[in-house]
Amino acid sequence: MTQRFPSWLAASLTAIGLSLTATTALASTTLKIANFFPDSHPVNIALREVFKPAVETGSAGELKVRIYTNGTLGGDERLYNAVRGGTLDIAVIGNIMENEVDYVGIVQQPFLFTNYNHAANVLRGDIGTSLVADFRDKLGLEFLGWGVQGFRVIASNKPIQQMSDFKGLRLRFPGIENMVAIGQALGANVTPLPINEVFGALEQKVVDGVENPYPNLYAAKWHELTHHVLESNHVFTPNLYVANGKVWDKLTPEQQKIVRDAIQASTAREWELLVAQESEIKDKLQAENVEIIVPSPAFHAELQAAVQDSYRRFYTARPGAEAIVEQIKTVATQP
Repeated sequence: MTQRFPSWLAASLTAIGLSLTATTALASTTLKIANFFPDSHPVNIALREVFKPAVETGSAGELKVRIYTNGTLGGDERLYNAVRGGTLDIAVIGNIMENEVDYVGIVQQPFLFTNYNHAANVLRGDIGTSLVADFRDKLGLEFLGWGVQGFRVIASNKPIQQMSDFKGLRLRFPGIENMVAIGQALGANVTPLPINEVFGALEQKVVDGVENPYPNLYAAKWHELTHHVLESNHVFTPNLYVANGKVWDKLTPEQQKIVRDAIQASTAREWELLVAQESEIKDKLQAENVEIIVPSPAFHAELQAAVQDSYRRFYTARPGAEAIVEQIKTVATQP
């Protein structure tokens, strides 16, 4: 026998059901985080193994994490525009915003950091905090943490063993003003290309080489078309984790702490993985008959001398930058 409820009770139960459905729908928020690195890159390993479980478990399911890898949502520029526009919650990007803020461009000045420990100690300390202090006011972005891409090297289809070898060499550099200027100062013909166009450009001999950190070089298989790597370590490139300011403000203080702590844990793991991976990649490259050229002290000194104008330009455009650079140089390189 079918049980019938009074109409008023049925209406009440329906209302309660709708209310519970709405509450359940609002009970969890999905945070979209995107980058342009392959799944095997330390960035994505750390996001999957550290960031996502830390956020989802720490928030008791109130926050969910969806990770977009391998440039699914675009490269640096598209991700930067997406997170600023609010169509993306969190982005892992490079230094693309350096011309819009005061001092973050300092981190990609040539030959600034001596090793990974030096870079980590600077970026995780007070100096690193000061470099991104104007992100919220000028960009509408909440800065969450420093990741790492690594020290940049130059892969080319001919060996670079002295300064004269740069002459006439068509090298892909990122389309960032300072990076283009560094490539030109070395004597190369610089071609700024989106990162996803580099392999085709190498294959079609539009460019003779590309500069990037070892993990990016190997993951993108550029070494298959170049066969020579100059371990110049001319620029250190970090990853910057940034959130849309309006999205960030919708999180409770407790949720913000969970996300920020998870970013710190994830980036720490990212650094560990990348340093270990770089050593392994160098062994793999040599096993695949890729020549790794370590500059002699004299060649290294010439490389440094060639790019010093980068500092002078930066100091002229941003008074106060020289004092920060001098502070960076005094930071201990060991933990």
